Amino acid sequence: MSALEDCPLVIFIAYTVPPDAEARGYSQWLVDVDMPFFNAIPGTGHYANWRISKRLLGDETAWDYFDFQGLAREDDLERVWFNHDLDGFRKNWLSLWGYGGGEAPPVLRHAYLMRRVGPATPRLDRELTLTGGLGTVPEGTGDVRWQVEGVLHKHFGGAGDGDWLTPPKAFNPLGLDWIAIDYGKENALSSSAKLACTANLIAAPDR
Repeated sequence: MSALEDCPLVIFIAYTVPPDAEARGYSQWLVDVDMPFFNAIPGTGHYANWRISKRLLGDETAWDYFDFQGLAREDDLERVWFNHDLDGFRKNWLSLWGYGGGEAPPVLRHAYLMRRVGPATPRLDRELTLTGGLGTVPEGTGDVRWQVEGVLHKHFGGAGDGDWLTPPKAFNPLGLDWIAIDYGKENALSSSAKLACTANLIAAPDR
């Protein structure tokens, strides 16, 4: 198992769940079922679940949870994304938890392929500050920083029958070109950040 900081590519998954999901045990389900399942997929180097705790900058988003799925190697993308057990697991997630009612907006029907930029600080905490913005990720921002380089289409979520991976310049419902994380509470924000929030760790392979 790799640390998130050691993964050359990371899939960023942003989503929400119904208002009663936590009362029905959603976070414990992530610990017991979701996180172990994804970390067992061949080619996954690190998979962890986070929940936003506080908005610091930017408009409200359609997502208040996010997952990092780090790939062990660059050439693991297709075998991870098209793992033969994954489609069934995704459909079961939808039947158990859904997206909070109604049709999910495009930002939730896609995931975002990110490439690590520059050196990373190998440290995992139970809290982090996530920032994101447009253009090129600023140098020196975050313990880890990534540039968004692809939009992954979740075929189970109504993304259509087109290409499964498209360039963000063509279509990027996330609305961010880069994401960075600082471990710990409410660290200083980049002046070019468009979005910032703090988040708490729910489940990770080494926690």
